[in-house]
Amino acid sequence: MDLQNLLPGSFLSYNRNMKKKTLRLIITIAAIAIFLVLVYFVIGRPMIAFLGDAEKFQAYLDEKGIAALLVFGAFVAVQTLSTCIPGLPFYLAAGYVLGGVKGALLCDAFATAGNTIAFLIGKRFGRNFLTSLFPEDKLKKVEEIIDMGNPTLIHVLFMLLPLPKDTYAWLGFYSGENLIKWILITFIARFPHIFIYTFGGEKLVSNQYGVLLVGVAIAAVVYLGVAIVLKQKRDK
Repeated sequence: MDLQNLLPGSFLSYNRNMKKKTLRLIITIAAIAIFLVLVYFVIGRPMIAFLGDAEKFQAYLDEKGIAALLVFGAFVAVQTLSTCIPGLPFYLAAGYVLGGVKGALLCDAFATAGNTIAFLIGKRFGRNFLTSLFPEDKLKKVEEIIDMGNPTLIHVLFMLLPLPKDTYAWLGFYSGENLIKWILITFIARFPHIFIYTFGGEKLVSNQYGVLLVGVAIAAVVYLGVAIVLKQKRDK
């Protein structure tokens, strides 16, 4: 006797739907994982090498104009999504070529776009999906900080300080914020952190290393102080 004939039709239908959902989830995870790996090797590493040559980068911007800025911005967005491509070369290059403020605004806009995409994906698929993309311990480290207090304040601290902000963005749905609030806080709070690097890139043009070092030292002291406070709260 066929076993399927003994099972209720609703159960069989539920079973088929679960298999379809599981298959779609596996395909989605595999596609994103492959995309992130390809982004790093095909785009990330070559782009970082390209940014290392400021004159070549400047010539590229002069030749392509706005289109070059959009392409560069797209790379910044992809960099934030990948969580494995460092943002520092992009910020320094933007400051070197565009100046501290303009470079920071450009990088901040596209970094916010990348973080917002991660926020929406995380919100749509949830934590179980993210464990397939990131190591469990990496997510837990971010979640430990998230659990410390006010969700909005934690969001601001992640974006303002040298914390793993791009990983946090994937878990940003914990904040309970709507899309507009998420974008505004991310853009505003990320700006000072990015500006430190773009300002440094700008000062490299005129060889003002002293100003750069003082700025880095002040930022390091502030960040260290906040890091100590966060650690003390986490240990309580």
